[in-house]
Amino acid sequence: MKSKKWLLLATSLTAMVLMAACAQSTTTSNTNATTNNATTSTKTNQTSYFTEKDYDTSYNESTASKIELSGSSANVSGDGVTVSGSTVTITKSGTYVISGQSDGVQIKVEADESANVQLVLKGVTMTNSNAAISATSAGHVYLTLAEGTTNSLSDSSSNSDEKGDAALFSKVDLTINGKGTLNVEGKKNNGIKANDTLHITGGIYNITAVGDAFNVNDELNITGTTMTIDAKEDGVKVDNDEDTSVGTMYLSNNNITVTAGDDGIHASGDLVIDSGTYTVKNSIEGLEGKSITINGGDISIYSTDDGVNAANKNAQQSEIFFTMNGGNLTVEVGQGDTDPIDSNGNVTVTGGTIKMTGQTGFDFDGTATYTGGDIYLNGEKQTEIVNSMPGGGGPNGGPQGGGPAPGGQG
Repeated sequence: MKSKKWLLLATSLTAMVLMAACAQSTTTSNTNATTNNATTSTKTNQTSYFTEKDYDTSYNESTASKIELSGSSANVSGDGVTVSGSTVTITKSGTYVISGQSDGVQIKVEADESANVQLVLKGVTMTNSNAAISATSAGHVYLTLAEGTTNSLSDSSSNSDEKGDAALFSKVDLTINGKGTLNVEGKKNNGIKANDTLHITGGIYNITAVGDAFNVNDELNITGTTMTIDAKEDGVKVDNDEDTSVGTMYLSNNNITVTAGDDGIHASGDLVIDSGTYTVKNSIEGLEGKSITINGGDISIYSTDDGVNAANKNAQQSEIFFTMNGGNLTVEVGQGDTDPIDSNGNVTVTGGTIKMTGQTGFDFDGTATYTGGDIYLNGEKQTEIVNSMPGGGGPNGGPQGGGPAPGGQG
């Protein structure tokens, strides 16, 4: 009996080895390359983009300080908050529940650098000549949208604060969370402006701005939201011209629709999209980043210039690239010297589906690698990545590229 068990085990192991070898030998076939579209999509570990506190929407209203807006002033109670005329000032760590309607009231956060300040918007309508809410000092500000409430913030066309030219301004790290709705109208320039980092982990947003809807310096990470954005300049923007290691953006599990007068979604640093639905209805350039990595999601872009543009004049070419690992990307560009996908560095496609409408397809300065996924140009399936730029990397990156596309001739 013992020998028969060992014989059965040996036979099973042999079969497993043969099956693995067979599977490995077919990884470059058309069938497996198509199947890999689902498996090559790489979702990022979100703990590197959000903290547990970013998701924490809890608060104890019975112990929180209260700010009740009323016309051109407010009634306040509890520690850490004072009111003087039409200015409400918060100076300490704590939770502050805000309600009511006001015209001309500004809430200022002026706490020490170690303070964590939670502002709970519970059915708020605020208009002010400058930013309705302005956080100029604190360790971190958390803005929670109370579930089931609609909240509105607006500045004016006469906003005189050059540094805080937005309806909602934060000079310090800012998190917005909760399940409520936030309407923002930037009448002078920006809708929401954050000088450092901005993390958003939920909520419904309707943002209009004569400048940028979002204007962030260092880091903009958004998950679990629904957004409708109409901006005369950039829609969703993080930009730092001085440091190419920041200016980064991460997007997952959102439903975002953007109409923009300039870039739809713009990052001066690395842009990563993991999942969600993103529609850029109108833009000059749809997606822009130093590097652009798409791991999943459904992305539709219309632009009058380049649809997807990987570029940063201050970065090394090795830092600049476009990578598609999964998801669906549909790009249509206007007439003229335009490209659906333009990279000042390399192009890599390992999975997903890319559908391009335009005079050309790809324009890249480095090399191209195409190992999986489907690419269409004006409805015709492509078997290789062809460079529209004369003297560039050439099909599949030329002699340094990644070889033929699945089923292609190389």
